[in-house]
Amino acid sequence: MGKMGNEAIWQTRRHSRQFLRGVTDFDEDGNYAWKRGAFASNSYRFSEMANPHRDLKDYSRVLHGEHIIPLKMVFERWLEMITKNSSEKDQYNFLDEHLEVIWITVEEQQLLDRKLGLRTKMPDDWNWGDDPLARLHFAGINVVQ
Repeated sequence: MGKMGNEAIWQTRRHSRQFLRGVTDFDEDGNYAWKRGAFASNSYRFSEMANPHRDLKDYSRVLHGEHIIPLKMVFERWLEMITKNSSEKDQYNFLDEHLEVIWITVEEQQLLDRKLGLRTKMPDDWNWGDDPLARLHFAGINVVQ
């Protein structure tokens, strides 16, 4: 997609962001893993609070798939990389590192989004290159390794 240039991607930003979101929906064997414990439990990492629920058949209303860095930020940074003519390898590595989803509880999601206001942003002192899990750590959400 990056070969199209950032103008084409920006013009189709709604669909381009959905494409990036979709990249995280499948396991390494191509199975649709989103909210499906049969595939998700071995494809994603989980918060400590979410981990006991990882084998549920369906995660709806119990767990929430949270991008470690808000998708909006990743998308905008990727466009900057395209503008700067970053190599395809660098773009791939960036997206591979920053598009990770961690499953958290719905309560943890409410803490992040509503109480802390971090739905679409990282903590104020965070910069690219810092810990990608900083938003979760800021909220006191621990990730099972």
